[in-house]
Amino acid sequence: MDLRVQLMEGRADVPRVGSLVTSGRLHPPVLVLDGDGVEVEAATGYLRDLAVGDCSPLTCRSYGFGLLRWFRLLWLLGVA
Repeated sequence: MDLRVQLMEGRADVPRVGSLVTSGRLHPPVLVLDGDGVEVEAATGYLRDLAVGDCSPLTCRSYGFGLLRWFRLLWLLGVA
C-alpha cells in the first residue's frame, strides 16, 4: 500500500526526527532543526516574522511545534 494512503488512514507513524530548540535570541525565540541538527531556514524566517509582529514567545513555540510536525511529514514523504 502507498505510504501516503497509509498515513491518511492512520496506519503509518511519522518518525520523530528533528527538534525544536530555544535560540537564545529575541527574534525568533525558537528554531526548528532537521534530523542532522541543521536549522530549517524556511521555518526560521516564518518564526522571525511572527516574533517581530509582537507575538508572545509561547505563540512562536506553539507554531514552531506545528512547523516541526509539518516538516517531519515532508521529510518522510521525501518532499524537498
